[in-house]
Amino acid sequence: MQKLNEICSCESKANSETEFVGIRCEKSKEDGALETSIIFPLGYFKDDSALRELPEEELRECVVNLFTVLSDPSLQEQIHQDSSIFTFAEEHGESEFPMVSYLNVIRNFLDFGYLDEKEILYKKGANGKINWGRTIKAVQPVITEDAQNLVYLDFIARKVSYNEDTLITQVHKFCVHDALVKLGFLFGIDPSEEPLLDFDYDLFCNAIHSKLAKTFNDRDLRLLADLARIVEYLAGHRTEDGKTADDFYFGVNKFAPVWEALVDKIFGKLPQGVAKDKFNPHLRWNDGCRDEKLDESEEEIVLNDPKRSTLRPDTIMVMGESVYILDSKYYKYGLTGFNSQLPGAESVCKQMAYAEYVETHWKEILGLDSSNATHSQNDALPKPIYNAFIMPCCAENVKEKFPNAVFSENGLFSMCRVGYIYGDWKNVKDENRPYHKIHCILLDMKSVMRNYANNPAAQSELAGVIGG
Repeated sequence: MQKLNEICSCESKANSETEFVGIRCEKSKEDGALETSIIFPLGYFKDDSALRELPEEELRECVVNLFTVLSDPSLQEQIHQDSSIFTFAEEHGESEFPMVSYLNVIRNFLDFGYLDEKEILYKKGANGKINWGRTIKAVQPVITEDAQNLVYLDFIARKVSYNEDTLITQVHKFCVHDALVKLGFLFGIDPSEEPLLDFDYDLFCNAIHSKLAKTFNDRDLRLLADLARIVEYLAGHRTEDGKTADDFYFGVNKFAPVWEALVDKIFGKLPQGVAKDKFNPHLRWNDGCRDEKLDESEEEIVLNDPKRSTLRPDTIMVMGESVYILDSKYYKYGLTGFNSQLPGAESVCKQMAYAEYVETHWKEILGLDSSNATHSQNDALPKPIYNAFIMPCCAENVKEKFPNAVFSENGLFSMCRVGYIYGDWKNVKDENRPYHKIHCILLDMKSVMRNYANNPAAQSELAGVIGG
């Protein structure tokens, strides 16, 4: 069996813009043997050496956390909504690996064993649980000598008959075996007994649907749904000879949109009734006769691409009268400390544009003055507006690498401010526009991935770090 700490590694040694994050099991080009590798995102561990030293049980929890994040439907919806990101499987024209179903099937097997076809029988006899309703209807009682009592000398008992050879049990065994071949190392167990059946899509589907039609137990219903997802996946993932393939992929080729979604989950906070797209600056076109948003043109299809003519801030956090515009950057700076791995001029200019848009359109954003799209800079401004880049780090070495950072570790997250970026065409001493300084905040990747629900305490903590 593969040892977990031998197949895990950190993404930091590769190009952070393109490196795969997740799990992949593929055939070696040398000997054709299956090789499994699990790659964690930037900052989850200090380095590969630190990863190797973890107890296997702790590392197993980290792997499950990684799979949980990558399979979270709420994150996936947010990632795909504003991004062209594809999973590794999608980019290679394959169906998505049903990780959650595979893990559920293994856990269910460890807790309850195989799904057995069972039949409830009612028979005369003292063995089994007595069904008094059926007993009273079907059995003649004996009257005692004093005629005071009725005595039942025989009973109708409830029995459960299990049939180990039923089709649904064999389908379950097949899926459990396949799950343990792929992910058994995560639980420290070898594959179960070899299944008696070869994969047959129609046969397996019929067995599952037949069982679903007569099952009312919630746990069994969930298990059957997971079995159905696995069967569907296996049907679309065959070898040339028609066998089910053991190689699989689960993860993303770009983790940056995932990092963006995680940060937005935690720190996104908008005024009540205000949609996030109200903070989006747009390009406009004026030809002397008309003035319109550039993406509203019907002249060319390309002009209808909103990404071409609209800027979209990653995260908006409104705290009282203050507005914090956060840009999530999946960069290596938090691990290396190299200035060359800080955000560049394009990102800085975008942050300035976001802040200036909020400054001049604040009433419009809040829906307070819809008749006037622009205002003077002193008209009902949010006070103040802050800018920040949010980058991943590893809490284990961040103090050593950034001794002058401003730290805050009072909440769920280890976070610190390591400095700020500014453009020399802006006046950073303008106290009315603190957004001219774009603060660089480091967040511990592991704690973010473990606690990425919306968190008011974390929002207050971040506001303190940025404005402190």
